[in-house]
Order: sequence, then structure tokens, then C-alpha cells
Amino acid sequence: MKSKVRIRYIALIAALCLLSVTMSGCLNINQSGYEFKSGITPPAVVSNLMQNRTVILFITQNNCPDCEQTRPLIAGLQSQYNGTNVTFVNFNVDDNSTSQNVAKAYGVTATPTTVVLRKDGSAAIFVGPLDSSSVNTVKSAIDDARGTY
Repeated sequence: MKSKVRIRYIALIAALCLLSVTMSGCLNINQSGYEFKSGITPPAVVSNLMQNRTVILFITQNNCPDCEQTRPLIAGLQSQYNGTNVTFVNFNVDDNSTSQNVAKAYGVTATPTTVVLRKDGSAAIFVGPLDSSSVNTVKSAIDDARGTY
């Protein structure tokens, strides 16, 4: 009897957790694998970069193996968009308070985090290391953001 009660209790808790995540918008991702979220006020340093440009923020920290793994993929994207209206900027949260403020503004809790910004300030946020599949998703987000001009 106690076993059935425990199973029901666990099922109830799991359902509530799933409902909580769904209501928070965490599962609201379009079929492309990303979503541009509005309502984020960019810090001045980022706002200054966004003058009719798509901005890519690569937020890292020291001694971060995942950041080092992702860095060449970001560099590859940067070379693909060289000479376009796309600006890539690296912010290392261990370097200064400006970088920490940028990370805080975009809710960064883990590094690396890659943020694709439209000129209207809406952001598609990618948390964690990129691989060949996810870098294509970031590229799609960049192309999407560029199409908003």
C-alpha cells in the first residue's frame, strides 16, 4: 500500500515540475531549435554595438574546457560573416565587471553561452558547448536575426 502512495506522490511531483517548466517558457522552443525572447534590456556596451547590426555575444570564463571547445566554432562563424552586418564579441566573466553585467543581463548561469541579438534587442540564447549540429542552429538564428533589417 505504501508503495502505491509513493508512486502517486512521485508522479504528482513530476507532473508539477513539468507544468512549472512549461509555464516558465523553458520548453517554448520553435522547430528551428531556438526562440528570440524580447524584454531584455541590453547593457550600454551591448546597445552601442547594436547600431543596425546583428550582434553575437560569446560569454566565457577562464579555465573552461567547454569554452575552449566552442571557441573555434565561433571563430568559424565569425569568418563566414566577415564583412557583413554581424558583429561578434567575447565577454569573459572573469575579466571585468562589464562582462559580468552583460552575463547577468542575459541570465547567464553557465559558460559558454552564445547570445544572438536582433537589432530590436530580442535574444536567442544558447547555453553550453556547441557542436557541428548546434552551430548550424546558431547560424540559422544569425540568419534569422539578419533578416529582420
